[in-house]
Amino acid sequence: MNKKRIRNIFLVNFILLISIFLYGCKNKVEEKNKVDILNGAVAIENSGEYKIYNLTNDKYEKVDTEYIITAYDLESGNFIYNENGEYKINYLGKEENIEEEKIVISPKLAKNGEYLAYFLKDEYLDLKIKDLSKNKNISINTKVAISGELIDWLNGNTLVYYGIREDKTNGIFTYNIDSNEEKLLYKLDLGYVEFLKVLDNGIVFVQEKEGKQKILKVIDEDGEVNEVIEDVLDVSDVESTQEGIFILGKLENNNYSLYKYHDKKAKRLVYDFPKLINLEKGLSKDKDGNIIFVGGEDVKVERIYRCTDDAISIIDGASGTYNFIECR
Repeated sequence: MNKKRIRNIFLVNFILLISIFLYGCKNKVEEKNKVDILNGAVAIENSGEYKIYNLTNDKYEKVDTEYIITAYDLESGNFIYNENGEYKINYLGKEENIEEEKIVISPKLAKNGEYLAYFLKDEYLDLKIKDLSKNKNISINTKVAISGELIDWLNGNTLVYYGIREDKTNGIFTYNIDSNEEKLLYKLDLGYVEFLKVLDNGIVFVQEKEGKQKILKVIDEDGEVNEVIEDVLDVSDVESTQEGIFILGKLENNNYSLYKYHDKKAKRLVYDFPKLINLEKGLSKDKDGNIIFVGGEDVKVERIYRCTDDAISIIDGASGTYNFIECR
């Protein structure tokens, strides 16, 4: 074998070894950046530092990560995190910026973790959609002026939002990213929508009519109304389980509390334990589908509480300020 051939073989083997090494390093970095989050997870702030905790075996256990995670897709493992006050994305273990030097508002992951919807803050809120697999924005052709941040993902490729169309139609609309098709899902007869969220069993929204009358409705993906609750005064958050619809807010002739709506009846679940409920923190669910919320006996100490079979109990956790991670 001549020297030239030996040199060529050596060069090929060297290149292969370098490629394998670099590929292995890339995989190790991406594997390191992956985080496993469970339903009911929280970010706890203490003295300016944030730590992530999973709800495991009826108590909160610290997750080995430096990310301040705000939203997590259970199917793909992709998540939104906050770094120095700026929202960013971790897609399949790779860190990506959402926007460079722009203010991102209300980022939301699609249910498969492949798309991201968010607003850019300018003179008005400008809706943007990003294909995370390609790390580029998708043009959308909407004829609806979306009201505020009233938008959510219906599934992996379809958005649902409230607004007014160019022809003055007032209602809830859907937009399919793949087909670029916008449809009217539910037309409002009067008033406007002040709360909208996708649940496991449909889309819930609060409609305010004339005279300050508020109605909570649940519709399916075809726009058919499944539930109507008319004695609503204020709603901070809504979740659904097999036991019914859980409302964090205020119903007529009652106080701010946690309510369960089942069989056309609303039942108040929290009276004096805990004494206080943090309405701004909203609701979440554990892996078994039980409702959890933030409250306490005074405003200085926050705790996590769980509702199981209409009974309230405390979940053990670290001290600090609690923030639910949105898991779907």
